[in-house]
This record gives sequence, C-alpha cells and structure tokens, in this order.
Amino acid sequence: MNLKLELLRYFCAVFCKLNLLFMLEAKIMKNYTKISGKYCLCLIATSALLSSSAFAQRRFTASYSLANNIGFNNKILDEDISNTGDATHSSADISFTGMNRNGFQQTMRFVGETSNSAEYGRLRCFSSGTVTNLFNNPLNPIYYNSNTDVTNPNGVPDTFSSLGFSYFEDVLQFGGVLGDGYRARYIFRVDGTNSGNGALANLVTSIANNPDEVFFAANTGFTSENWVTQTYAINGITPQSIRVQFSNQVVVDTFEYPDGSTITGRSDFSSTLTLARIEVVNANNELQTGWTVSSASGTNYPVPEPATMSVLTLGMLGILSKRKKTKIS
Repeated sequence: MNLKLELLRYFCAVFCKLNLLFMLEAKIMKNYTKISGKYCLCLIATSALLSSSAFAQRRFTASYSLANNIGFNNKILDEDISNTGDATHSSADISFTGMNRNGFQQTMRFVGETSNSAEYGRLRCFSSGTVTNLFNNPLNPIYYNSNTDVTNPNGVPDTFSSLGFSYFEDVLQFGGVLGDGYRARYIFRVDGTNSGNGALANLVTSIANNPDEVFFAANTGFTSENWVTQTYAINGITPQSIRVQFSNQVVVDTFEYPDGSTITGRSDFSSTLTLARIEVVNANNELQTGWTVSSASGTNYPVPEPATMSVLTLGMLGILSKRKKTKIS
C-alpha cells in the first residue's frame, strides 16, 4: 500500500468534509473531483481551517461513514456532528452487487464504525471498517455522481471510508515570571493502535496562527509516544491561541486488492490524545519555573512541577532527538 497516497487521500476526505461545517464546501468540494492536484488543495484547506476560526474557545467532533467512486465526492452513508465536542458516532452496514474483474456478478459488504469525543486538552478517535468479498470493475455503474447529486442504487463504489475527528481550540494567557526570549512548547501524549489495512491517525496543531505542525501514527501496531511542538514566543501580554485537531481513518480502496478479498482495518485511539503538559524555556532553551498560564475555557492545563524540572531537562533532550514529525509550511 502506498502510504503517501493513503495520507493524501485521508487529508482530502477528512478536511473537505470539515469544510462543510465552516461554509467552505463549494470551493473545496469543487476541487475535490480533480484527480491531480486535489490533495494539495485539501492540505491548503487544512491550514486555512485551523487559522480562520474566530472563537476564543471551542470543541468539535464529527464521525463519518463514506463511499465514493474515483473522480467524485464522497457519498455520506452516515454522519454525526457535534459543535460542542460531545461524543459522536457513525455506522454503516451496506451491500453492493456488481461485476468483478472477470465479469462475474458478486456482492460485497461494507461495515464501518467511527466514534469521537473532545474535551479541552483531551481528544479521542476510533474508526473501523471491513469490506467482505471485495471486488472492482471499472465498468460497474457509478454509485454516487456528485456532479449531478444522483445516487444509483445499482451502482458500486470504488472506496469505503470510516473517518472521524475531534477538535478543540483555546486561548492561553501566560504570566508570572517571564523574561525576554521566553517561549512555550506543547507536549501531546498519544496512545493507540492501528491494525489491518488503511488505518491511520494524525494530529494537526496551529499555535498563535503559525504554520501547522502535523504528526502521524501511520504504522501498524501500538503507538505510545510524546509528540512535541516547536517553541512559540510568549511575553505575558499577548494571548496565545492553540488549535488542535486529532483525526483517524480506515480507508479501503477496492481497486488495490484482489477480487474476493476481505479487508479489515481498525484505528483505535479512544485511549486518547492528551495535552500532557506545557513547558516554557528561555532563549538558551532552558526550562523555566515561576510562570503561570490561564485559559479562556477555564481549563487548567498541566505544567511541570518545579521539582521535576531537572529530570525533564534531560528527558526532553532525548525526546526532541527522537520525535517523528512531518511539518506542513
């Protein structure tokens, strides 16, 4: 499986759908139908989303079960959206009959499920999907033509997806003992498991409207690690916005597997992604104490205790040297 294609397909599917909620559907979904170039447009949309919100604090969740054909938008089989970050859940159990590559009539079944929830500083995502007796034939009729908004009950999709994401944004005010050149960084703790095919999870952060930082849990197996952002200037006067979106997927492209296959994927990060702590360093990248932080949401985000500073200083050197991060500028 082409991991790069999976990542790009994921962004396109998730963030185009997220734009529905920010009234950007027309512009983004129009470009989604383009096979070449559509992925970059959706990555750009990601940055626009995280930097365009006017809320001081907000939580949001969405769950989708989707099907689509190459060159067309997703057909929403089931969806659940919460503008207050409450738990959302979507599910699908649907069968399609058509011709396989050898021209024989077959029936395949898609069962998908997605659950998500959002708290300030804590995000959860779970997605699963199974396609049984998979088949593909380009001669099968299109299931959903997004150009005409027509669904053909005798059509057959090329791709099935379970997609979910959770989100929070807040505004932080640093105070206390702060000096020139002081900067803050954010340490996120992620624990979860990808198994099977097409499973992926990712974190996108935007701090103080700076370019997004993107982290992936793309490998099969258990992930338990810290994702550490860059440092961002603080001065005790200017508030610092923080926007955090955690997402995951299971995507099954029928054209990538032999006819008759049963393909299953599961991305279980319901054990959460958490904002484990905030740290402040001086111009020499030395951890500092005596500072304070408050939030527009009233959330008390974790900060290191003074007694742990010396231990963290040594630990951060190891974490920063080993962290796995992909950045979009």
